Amino acid sequence: MITEPFTVDYGAKVPLKFEPYSIDSYVREDFLSVIYDHASRNIIMSTAVKMDDTRLYRLIEKTTISICKEYSPTKNYGIRKSEIRAAILVLINHYKGEMKK
Repeated sequence: MITEPFTVDYGAKVPLKFEPYSIDSYVREDFLSVIYDHASRNIIMSTAVKMDDTRLYRLIEKTTISICKEYSPTKNYGIRKSEIRAAILVLINHYKGEMKK
């Protein structure tokens, strides 16, 4: 779980910002399941957990952009891209933990 905002410079023009995804309403809770469903459909988790950091962050950004294009979460729900990135990273880290067992 991500508790503090952080930034990652992975070689792109602009570093990626990650902010904790806070669930303070039903809308945010429901949208978290949308993020997880979308990421699960578009990311092969067994491959993602083996990626180096640069490739992983590119994948996270690509998936975040895809979610934002499809659902417009900032406009419709007030959910920022940095929060979506963090939710996807948590999901991938969860799979990393499951794969090690």
